[in-house]
Amino acid sequence: MTSTEQIVLWILAFAATHMGMASLRVRPRLVAALGEGAYLGIYTVVSFATFVPLVMAYLRGIHGGAMLWNLRSVPVVHAVALGVAWLSFTLALAALVQPSPASIGPRTTTRARGLTRITRHPLFMNIGIWGLAHCVVNGFVNDVLFFGGIFLVGLFGCMHQDARKRVTEKGVLDEFYAETSLVPFAAIATGRGKLVPGELPWIGIAVGGVASLALYHFHDAMFH
Repeated sequence: MTSTEQIVLWILAFAATHMGMASLRVRPRLVAALGEGAYLGIYTVVSFATFVPLVMAYLRGIHGGAMLWNLRSVPVVHAVALGVAWLSFTLALAALVQPSPASIGPRTTTRARGLTRITRHPLFMNIGIWGLAHCVVNGFVNDVLFFGGIFLVGLFGCMHQDARKRVTEKGVLDEFYAETSLVPFAAIATGRGKLVPGELPWIGIAVGGVASLALYHFHDAMFH
């Protein structure tokens, strides 16, 4: 099996298990049989069991296949993609200390706060945007499949989670959904919400920013 075929296989496996196990039909049955804690544990293990082989398959075939586009050589595109990748990775790391009520884990609030005023899925939407930024400047087939797959899984995973939560958390998260948006800054732009700087996890953002800069510094040595 070629590296391209392996990437396709594992991205499909990751997407299918990630959304399938969280679906309205499957999740209640697993929680009823196993308990919430055991379900989340198994869900996490399965996620890693499909995502890690995906990453390994990509690293074995990095920049493999035909080149579909070469936007990396366009200075403005490269600069914008680099900035978006840095910011999205920073905010994704910061989201670990300020989880969303729409996430799969336990929630601490039912209203928008901090990062969720930007997007109701600050972890996975930012991971998806990070993937999209990399996809733009990495035009080989394997790069597009890997980073494009991350973007699509992030986007459709968030949409899938919203559809489930709107049913299972109806009446609980109604206000949260009314004042937030899937697309970053859309709720703020349309007047449904507002950004409150004091609510942002600034320490988490600072740590995420430094980690992002460190990853960029060692990027070429690690991935080329």
